[in-house]
Amino acid sequence: MYNECLYSSLWPLLTRGEDKTIEDRFIEEVKKSDQLELAVGFVSYKSLMELDKLVTQQNIKNVSLILGMYFFNGFPEELLKLTLEINDKWQKSWIGEIRVIHSFRYHGKLYCFLKNHEVYSTMIGSPNLSFLTTKLMWQQYEIALLTNDLKILEKTKSHIDSLKSENISKNIAVLAKNQQLIVIKTDAIESKNPSKIDRKNIFKK
Repeated sequence: MYNECLYSSLWPLLTRGEDKTIEDRFIEEVKKSDQLELAVGFVSYKSLMELDKLVTQQNIKNVSLILGMYFFNGFPEELLKLTLEINDKWQKSWIGEIRVIHSFRYHGKLYCFLKNHEVYSTMIGSPNLSFLTTKLMWQQYEIALLTNDLKILEKTKSHIDSLKSENISKNIAVLAKNQQLIVIKTDAIESKNPSKIDRKNIFKK
C-alpha cells in the first residue's frame, strides 16, 4: 500500500528532489489506466482539451467526467460548447460521457484510475481539473493524496457510481436538449462589472 502527497510547484514553494507534481502523477496514472472516473467542481477549457488528448493518445476504453458546479453557477459559453463537443465525441466512440450534477452544488475533487474494471489508485484533494496546462501566474497552489488503499478505492468508486444516478446527475447533452443549462457570455466574464454578467439559456429559440 502507498500514500503519496502531491503538490503544485509554484514559486516560491517549488517541488524538490524526487517530489512529483499533481500534473506529473496524474499523467503517469492515466498512462497505466484503461478507464478513468473523474468528479470535480470545475474544469478549465485547456485542461479539458488536454484530457481529451490523453484519452485518445492512451487509448482509454472508458471515461466518465462528472462536473459539479455548473448547473447552478452557469457555464462560460466557450467551455460549454467544448464540453458538448467532447461529450458527443466520446459517446459516438462508445467510450464515455460528461455528466453534470443537477441536484446540488458538488465541489468534491476525485480522480479514479482503473485497469481491467478495477480501481488501482485514487487521487483526492483540492485541485479541480485545471492543472493540465501551462502554469499561469494566478494559478492556485493545490495539494492532493494519491493512494491505493483498498478501503479508500472501494469507497471512492462507490461514491462516483452514486453521483451517476439519474436523480443526481445527467448527461450534459440531455440537459442541453431540455434547455436546462445556463450560459455566461464570455465578454461578460471579462467585464470589470460583475453585475453585467448576462446569464441566459442559449438553447432557447
